[in-house]
Amino acid sequence: MKIVSKFSKIYIGILIATSAAFLGACTEDTTINTENSTPVPVVYGTITDHNVRQEIDLSSSTGYFDKEGNKRISEATVTLDEDSTGISNTYTLAQDSVGSGIYKTQQAMAGKPGWTYKLTVKTDFDQDGTAETYQAESEMPKRVNLDSITITKAKEGSYTLFSLNINAQDPPVEENYYLCRYSINDTIYNKISKYIYFDDTSLDGTYVKNLSIWHFFDKGDKSKFSDSDAEDMVFMSAGDRVHAEVSNITEGYYHFIEDCQGQKDGSNPMFGGPPANISTNISNGARGYFTAFSTSSANYVAPKDFTK
Repeated sequence: MKIVSKFSKIYIGILIATSAAFLGACTEDTTINTENSTPVPVVYGTITDHNVRQEIDLSSSTGYFDKEGNKRISEATVTLDEDSTGISNTYTLAQDSVGSGIYKTQQAMAGKPGWTYKLTVKTDFDQDGTAETYQAESEMPKRVNLDSITITKAKEGSYTLFSLNINAQDPPVEENYYLCRYSINDTIYNKISKYIYFDDTSLDGTYVKNLSIWHFFDKGDKSKFSDSDAEDMVFMSAGDRVHAEVSNITEGYYHFIEDCQGQKDGSNPMFGGPPANISTNISNGARGYFTAFSTSSANYVAPKDFTK
C-alpha cells in the first residue's frame, strides 16, 4: 500500500526517521524542462455526487519560467453528457463570470456512481478561425464505504504527530485507488498539493480499522521548521475540528495527482510548469484531467491527550 502527499524533502525525511506508522514515500518527478513550451489548452474538472453546480476550469499552459499565472480561456462552448444504460442527459455549462475561465452547469446536479460522464470543450485556441474540440470521459466509481475517521496523538522523538485514520471496507477483488480531501476547522485544503492518495495493495477486500493514511505535525512544533518548509505544511492542534472526504477514484486520476505532486509548487491545477511531465486524459493535445468520483465523509476532533 502506498500513501503519499506533497511535502518538502526535510518534512519527508523527518517522517521516515521518526514514525514507524508512515506507510510509503513520495514519488517525485525529477525531470525538469528548462525550455518554454508552446502553450496548450489546460482542462481540469471533477464531477462529484454532491448536488452542486459542477464546474470545469479552462486555461492555457505557460512556460516553466513564466512569472504570470495561466491565462484563462473565456470563449468556449462546454457541454457535459452523462450516460447509463438507456438513459442520457446533456448539460451546457456557462462561464460563471466574464473572463474567469470557470464554466459551471446552469443548475445544480449530482453525479451518479456507475454512470459515464463525457466532457466536450470547443474553442478556437490557436485563433485560426476554426474551433478545436477537446474531450475526455470518466465513469464514476462506486462509493467507498467509509464508516468513520479517528485522530490519534503520539510523540515521535521531539515531535508531536496527529495521525488521521480511517475505518472502512475495501471492496473485494478489484484494484482500488483512493483520495482523501480534508478541512481543519474553517480551512479547506482543496489544492492538489494537499491531497492524500493511496491504493489498496495488501488490503484488498478487508475491513480496515484505524488505518493511518497521513500524519500532521502539532502546530506547537512549527518553529522547529524553516519558514519555507513550514509554509508548505499543514499543522494540527488539539481541539481542531477535522472533516475528511474519502473517494474511490480511477487509476488514471490517481497517477495525475501523483504527477502533479511531483512538480515544483503543487498549485491547482498545476500547469505553470512543464506540462509534458503530467499525465492527462484530455484529447487533441490538451493537458489537464477530467474525472468523476463520489464521496463519503466523516468528522472528528483532534484529541488533547496522547494515545496509549
